[in-house]
Amino acid sequence: MKTRIISALCYCVPVIAILFFMDTPALPIFIALVSGIAVYELNNVAKVKLPLMILSIAVGAFIPFDVEYNLLDLVGITPLTALTAYFIIMLIMMIKWHASVKFEQVAMSLFASLAVPNAFACWIRLKDLQFAFDGKYAESHAVYLLLFAIFCSWFSDTFAYFVGVFLGKHKMAPVVSPKKTWEGAIGGIVLTAGVNVALYFIFRNRFFSIPFADWEWYAVIPISILLSVVSIFGDLSASVIKRNYGVKDYGWIIPGHGGIMDRFDSIAFVLPTMYAIISIINTI
Repeated sequence: MKTRIISALCYCVPVIAILFFMDTPALPIFIALVSGIAVYELNNVAKVKLPLMILSIAVGAFIPFDVEYNLLDLVGITPLTALTAYFIIMLIMMIKWHASVKFEQVAMSLFASLAVPNAFACWIRLKDLQFAFDGKYAESHAVYLLLFAIFCSWFSDTFAYFVGVFLGKHKMAPVVSPKKTWEGAIGGIVLTAGVNVALYFIFRNRFFSIPFADWEWYAVIPISILLSVVSIFGDLSASVIKRNYGVKDYGWIIPGHGGIMDRFDSIAFVLPTMYAIISIINTI
């Protein structure tokens, strides 16, 4: 447990620090690095062969830069054109190395390189809210929403772990994730909602340069519950993939936790959900 806690604190530092450099190239570089490692880990557990893996990692690392700088638009290529070309290249590679490359591996490469980086890139999309909607959002709003999402991922898991250790009796998914309990999950959701209510008041009273119009404090609770539930199911979904391929962890880069996907799996679900909530609010 000691190694797990120390590692968690160490990886929290760069994630929180990047909030102070969101308007610099540090953010897309960070997201591209995390995406590239995550794509590698997913390809690796699926035993994807090297040519496919290299292309998959390259695409995964490129997407955050494209979201930040609209690189495809700058060279006159539409996303659909790029996606079509990517699919065709992947299929050609499958044909060329048909003896060792299976369609299942191609599917994993495509999923890993498109879904995961686009999910992480929602950090950039939430950051860019301050430049959209005619000045409705300030930088402080973007920081608040990102912290809200991160807290739902981190604290839901952390609180659930400790509540489960002391009070857990009923297994949530004994085959997929033996340590998860219903008591831990409920405790994590409730405690995370409390933390997010406190976060709202702190930002409202100290940091919001203009009023935050999307919700009041009482709306924080159902939104926090929703995101925490998404976090739990995101974690379980990532665990199912590991079980399908017979591995315990995605990697080794974070001692006591495993790989990037072992620690950032729930964030990959929570960030897009938060962005979807904000998009819906601004559509209504």
